[in-house]
Amino acid sequence: MSSNNEQTENKLVALASIAAELYSVMEVAWGVSLAAKNAKVISAQSKDKELGFQPITEFIDEISQQAMTGVDDINNAALRLTKIAVSEQRCANAYQRFNSVRIKNHDAQHIDSMAPAMQRVEENMHASTQKFKKSLNQLTLLLEAMDECMLSARAIASVSRIVTSNAQEHRAKLKVVADDLDEAATYIKNKLSDSYMHLNYVRQA
Repeated sequence: MSSNNEQTENKLVALASIAAELYSVMEVAWGVSLAAKNAKVISAQSKDKELGFQPITEFIDEISQQAMTGVDDINNAALRLTKIAVSEQRCANAYQRFNSVRIKNHDAQHIDSMAPAMQRVEENMHASTQKFKKSLNQLTLLLEAMDECMLSARAIASVSRIVTSNAQEHRAKLKVVADDLDEAATYIKNKLSDSYMHLNYVRQA
């Protein structure tokens, strides 16, 4: 039983680590979103050649919003997995206690009366296991979606630099927005990589 409890504790630590890795992502994404909004104002006040940057700021803002929403979804999914893991472990502990009593008192007169309760606990345990696997797959998909979002962000940053090169009055400010987006996307991808590592541990456990 102690090994099962240790395994569950390790799962919970890994799931908490995923949330911790992505905690700072929210602040980074918010900063990029704010920079994109500022860039919109700059673009609107700039010369004609710089107006081409304005649609890109819309994309940058959208990517930032997707990142913040994605972090919320991932954290919620990790929380659901944590609750399921705890429920699964409680069922496993209850079943082991029932089984221990049954083995020690196998010749007791009414020992068979435990069978229905044991069956219910076993069914709940299997149901929790299946629910955990399903939720784990959902979390994987959310991380993959976030990863794709960051690939798009880096592509947009590259296009932004090209458009910015035609700017005149506010070229430096607009370039900063593009650089910030690229830096943020790289940072978030690194955090996602760490999260994948924790997720693989949970899957193996």
